[in-house]
Amino acid sequence: MFTASIVIATYNRAELLDECLAHLARQSFSRSDEVLIADNGSTDQTAGVVARHARNYPTALSRIFAPTPGKSHAVAAALRVACGDIVAFTDDDVTVAPDWLAQLKNAMDDPHIALVGGAIEPRWERAAPAWLHVAGQSRLGAPLGLLDYGPAVAPLGNRTLLGANMAVRRSVLRELGGYATHLGKLRGTLLSGEDHELCERIQAAGYGARYVPSARVRHWVPAERMRVAYFLNWFYWSGITKAAMEMDPQPSRSLLGVPAHLVRQFAQGLAGAAASAIRGRMPTAVDRVLDSAFAAGYAARRWGLVSLADRAATPLARSV
Repeated sequence: MFTASIVIATYNRAELLDECLAHLARQSFSRSDEVLIADNGSTDQTAGVVARHARNYPTALSRIFAPTPGKSHAVAAALRVACGDIVAFTDDDVTVAPDWLAQLKNAMDDPHIALVGGAIEPRWERAAPAWLHVAGQSRLGAPLGLLDYGPAVAPLGNRTLLGANMAVRRSVLRELGGYATHLGKLRGTLLSGEDHELCERIQAAGYGARYVPSARVRHWVPAERMRVAYFLNWFYWSGITKAAMEMDPQPSRSLLGVPAHLVRQFAQGLAGAAASAIRGRMPTAVDRVLDSAFAAGYAARRWGLVSLADRAATPLARSV
C-alpha cells in the first residue's frame, strides 16, 4: 500500500485550518502516512492549532514554517521534507470526505498513473447570487476553487486538477523538477497557474493523469468572493497567468504582442456585456465581461504593466 504525505499550505487562517484538520483526522491512515502543514508565515494561532491537533492525531502531523511569501514557496518547503510515495494536496479551507485519502491511493494502483484528483464541492457562507452558476463544468467554478468533471472516472486530458484535491507520485514530481513557484499565488495577487502547469508537465512527460470523482472534498466559499468585482479580478489575473506561461515572446497575428483573437475577445466582451445588461440578462452580461477581463490581463502582462518573478520550477532533486 502506498504511503502518503498530505500537504496543506496555510496563512493566518487558524480557525479554518482547525476545522480542516478535524475532518482530515477521520481518514484511514497507514502507519507511515504524514500530514505536513506548510505555514507561509502565519502570525495568528496557526502554530497552536497544529500543536494541539498533533498531540492526539491518528498519524504524524508537523508544521513547516516557510515565511517567503507565496503559497507555492510554502508547498515547495513541505515537499523538501515529504517522505510519502504519493503527495496529496488539499487546502486549509477544505473539509475532506472520510474516504478521501483511500480513494486517491486506490486510483494510484495503475503504475502508469502519476496524477489523480477529484471533485471539489462548495460550502457556501451564504446563498449564491442569481448570476453565479457553478454546476457541472461552468468556468465560474474555477475562481471559487470548485471542480466537477462529471460522475465518471476519466483521463484528465487538457483539463486541470486543483490543489485543493490532487495527488501526485513523489518520484515523478522529483523527476520533473518539482513545483513551479513562479506561478503560485502571491499576496495581493490572484496568480494561479501552478496546478495547470503541473498537469501539463506530467502528461507531456508521458505519465497518465486521471479525474476520480469519488475522491471528494468541500471548499469554503466566503461571501466576499461572490461578487462580480472578485470574478473580474480573478479573470484579469488568469490572463496574466496565461501570458506568463506562454514561451513565445511574439505570437503570430498579434497586435503589440497580444494575439488578434484576444483583441477581438476584449472588444466583443464589452459590447456583449453592455447589450446583455440592457436586456436585463445579468448572468450573460457577467459572463461576457469576464472575457474582456481575461484579455486585459493578458495584455497587461505582455506589455510589461505587471511584472512577476520569473523563476523556474523548484528542483526537488537539489532540495533533499
